[in-house]
Amino acid sequence: MWRVVYTGQRPHYENIALDRIMLDLMAEDKIPPTIRFLQFKPECVLVGFHQAVEQEVRLEYTQREGIEVGRRITGGGAIYFDETQIGWEVIATKDHLGDLNYEELTRKICTGVAKGLQKLGIKAEFRPRNDIEVEGRKISGTGGVFEGKAFLYQGTVLMDFNVERMLKSLQIPVEKLTSKGIKSAEDRVEWVKRALGYMPEKEKVFEAILQGLKEELNIDFQWGELTDEELRLLEEKKDYFRSEEWIYHVKKAPTDSEMLFGIYRCPGGTFRVSAKVDLQSKVLQQIIINGDFFVKPQRLIYDLEAYLKHTPIRDVENRIRDFFSQREWEGLNLRVEDFVEAVLFPLRKVEGIDLGIEKKRLNNIIASIGGGLIENLQKAKVMLLPYCAKPRWCDYRHLDDCGECGGCTVGDAYRLAYQKGMIPITITSFELLRDTLLWCAQNGYTYVGHCCYEFYEKRYEIFKRASEEGANGVLFDIVGTTCYSLGVEEEEKAYHGEFTVELDLIKEDLYKSLSVKEDEGIEIEKQRVSFDFSPYLADFKPTYYKKPKAVPTPEEDRTRTSMQKEVFLGEATLEDRVVGYKEALEILAKWIKESERPTIVLGPLVFWDFGEKELQEKAKAVRDLIEKVGRFNVKVLPDYRPKLKKYDPSVEMDPPNPHHAILHGKHDLTILVGVHCYRTDFVIRLLKKHTDTKIATLCGLYGHPTAHLSTAFTDAQKIEDLIKLL
Repeated sequence: MWRVVYTGQRPHYENIALDRIMLDLMAEDKIPPTIRFLQFKPECVLVGFHQAVEQEVRLEYTQREGIEVGRRITGGGAIYFDETQIGWEVIATKDHLGDLNYEELTRKICTGVAKGLQKLGIKAEFRPRNDIEVEGRKISGTGGVFEGKAFLYQGTVLMDFNVERMLKSLQIPVEKLTSKGIKSAEDRVEWVKRALGYMPEKEKVFEAILQGLKEELNIDFQWGELTDEELRLLEEKKDYFRSEEWIYHVKKAPTDSEMLFGIYRCPGGTFRVSAKVDLQSKVLQQIIINGDFFVKPQRLIYDLEAYLKHTPIRDVENRIRDFFSQREWEGLNLRVEDFVEAVLFPLRKVEGIDLGIEKKRLNNIIASIGGGLIENLQKAKVMLLPYCAKPRWCDYRHLDDCGECGGCTVGDAYRLAYQKGMIPITITSFELLRDTLLWCAQNGYTYVGHCCYEFYEKRYEIFKRASEEGANGVLFDIVGTTCYSLGVEEEEKAYHGEFTVELDLIKEDLYKSLSVKEDEGIEIEKQRVSFDFSPYLADFKPTYYKKPKAVPTPEEDRTRTSMQKEVFLGEATLEDRVVGYKEALEILAKWIKESERPTIVLGPLVFWDFGEKELQEKAKAVRDLIEKVGRFNVKVLPDYRPKLKKYDPSVEMDPPNPHHAILHGKHDLTILVGVHCYRTDFVIRLLKKHTDTKIATLCGLYGHPTAHLSTAFTDAQKIEDLIKLL
């Protein structure tokens, strides 16, 4: 007979103490197999057993808000608990459930809890590796720990949920902290109150879960209480689990120049690895491995760290494989190859010594992705530069080009790139980085990039995906106060391209690294594109707007062309249908006639005259369209520099906040023309998020299926065809 206990709302350290006590007593056969329900009071954040608190928790926020921080005895990632959430636990031995391995045990217990939630009317299912979901939305994260044959497996049930507070407590990508990101996070998470439309009594939730576990695990149970032994040990041990000795027992690796740092992710979790190397003899002296993975036995990581001490780098891979071949171990979705790659990741930096980079500067190399450092540098074809390393006063700060005036290190990097036969591109937003990396992958290009460590950790997946699809790369650190060190608000600005602090490239290391590439031997004279206001559209220029030194040219879509091919569905798209362009134009004409406040947004490709006949004809056709309709609200998007609220939303659109201009006039139809593709995608998402406007794009390339209506390869003739329909 299994025992069931509800231990009430307790501080995090009492709940963690009870976890340890019950697991130890179960290992000694001193308590019956147990199902425990629990809650937390006050709210808290708990990190996994192998995680460093500083890397997972926004301590400045939790301290300010009075959110307590603790550490679980199980692996896995950091979790936020408010006072409504219910924790559930299964404490037993393998003999009670059959001799299941970690993955089988996870599946069986999670399936039982999911069946219980189904009894409440919630469509819950187990989702590997260790989640319970409701129609794709996570309602419970789970994990466990073993002690001999005994195990403790635990999870949560989200009852009512403050997503914003959770996101701000944990070190997660900043776009999730915006209103858009919070809504996106809400769309990925489910909680009982939302699923059912009301908040059931917790006792009903307990009974439903118990019935689900009874069916899946084939057990009987009865309600009980904690034993005197458990209560005595709780008083004895609880203070330890609130102590810094316990909460901070996994230390963030020291940041001195002796340690090389690396991050690796796989289906089984995230590894953060620090390695101390004797660079003269190239011997690994010490390794520290943190992360959110699940392994059995728990001390496996400590044993591996000890086993690798004083190993020549050339022997590290074989030594790791020997270690695992000699031990019985289990990991949830982990392979030996994952440990090999995680440990080798920081060790690849050692090749920097052969390039002349000083020992204390090796961590200026963030990562060599998909191959060895020197090999990647020799193959590098593209150089990615961060916009935040350009001066704030520079007209090129928010362009993917550079004037090479000598005023910053970005210009030096551009000249070096041309010297080495590389393509330099300034990354002005997350969207452009994502698309450029995939463009590199499609063309088989290796890249050299620049960012901060925090950015790399948070955007790891896009670099990994690019590598898997064919784009290896080398990333260098940048110098200065980054947006991440200035808090959540500055992170959000950086995501949208509004970050105003100036950073710097580490020019010396870049030059030394690229010395392995031969010069092209040809002086590359940069083509200067002249531009002026289009004579057909110049009168829509805001009175306060001054002609900048540089604007986005037609060339800026070059990194999008191959990406756009992926979304190309045909001549035009209407909602989720592919249609001919004539049908699309007929629908658009109908929308324009029916619209009360139609808007047309003029992007740089038509607002400026670059001397290209095709674009000049398109600009003239756009003017004819505006005059034919007669009641368009005309908004210009002349460049992509953030306006920082210094603009008139009745005549101009702010690139990071395009919805402000639409909301200002309550416009019900928005037509985008002449806006670069990567910026168009961004505008569509924000307009869909914040407004009810219909969105149509008259695209010069492959179209935008995410718009309500989009035409592809839209030239002057197609715009004239639209005019005829009006």
